[in-house]
Amino acid sequence: MSKIYILGSGAMAKAMAHGLKNSGFSVVLVSREKIDFSTSTELLDGVENELYENSFDIEGKDIILAFKPYALDEVAKKLSGKAKKVLSVLARTDLEAVKAAVKSADYAICMPNLAAAKNASITPFLGDESLSKIISGFGKAVKMASKSEFDAAGIISGCAPAFLALVAEALVNGAIRGGVRAKDANKLVSGLFDSVRVLLASSHPALLKESICSPAGTTIEGVAKLEEKGVRSAFIEAVAASLNKQKG
Repeated sequence: MSKIYILGSGAMAKAMAHGLKNSGFSVVLVSREKIDFSTSTELLDGVENELYENSFDIEGKDIILAFKPYALDEVAKKLSGKAKKVLSVLARTDLEAVKAAVKSADYAICMPNLAAAKNASITPFLGDESLSKIISGFGKAVKMASKSEFDAAGIISGCAPAFLALVAEALVNGAIRGGVRAKDANKLVSGLFDSVRVLLASSHPALLKESICSPAGTTIEGVAKLEEKGVRSAFIEAVAASLNKQKG
C-alpha cells in the first residue's frame, strides 16, 4: 500500500489515519505543531507525524486535505510541487475549488464520518475513480454522479450519525423509564443498531417496518405515536436544513 499524507490533526484526520492504518496504508499526519498521540481517542501507533511551517512538498504524493475549510487558500500557498492524488474532506468546498487551489494529477472530494476509525464509514465521493482505494480505507466508498447528488449524500454520511445519536439516546431513556438499568439499556440499543443494519442490507425500510408490525399489535401502537408526533417529517426536514446550510 502507498503512503498517505493527511494535512490536518483534528478528530476527523485522526479517525481517517486510524482507519487507513488498519487497511494497510502507511500514514503521515502533517501538522503545524507536534501531535501528542497520547491524548488521542484512537490508536495511532505506527502513524508518523511531520511538521510544516512555511512550506510542504507534495510532489508525487497522495494527500488528504483535512483542515478547516476556511484555511484552504492559506495552506495551498505553502504547498509546493504537484501531488499524485488529492482527496479533500473539507466541508462546503467543492471539487473545482480544490482543483484551483492545489496541483495534482487526480482529485476527489468525499464526506466520511468518524466511523472511518473503525473502517465502518459510508463515504460518498465525487471525482476520479482512482481515489476509491484510499476512500475504501475508511469503509465503503460510494461514487456520486454530480455535485448536487454528492451534497445530499454528504448529509447522510456526515450529519445523520448525529441525528441517529439522538434516536439512540431517546431509546436508551425510554428503556430506563421502563425499568431497564442504564448499562443494559445502552447495550441493548447498541445491539439494536447492529441488528437493523443487517436487516436493512436486504430489505427496504418500509418493508422492514411492515414485517415487524402485526395487526393491532404492540409495535404499530408505537409507530402510530411516532407518526402522530411527526417524527418522519422531522427527519426529512433535518436533512433539508443541513443541506441548505451545506449549500451556504
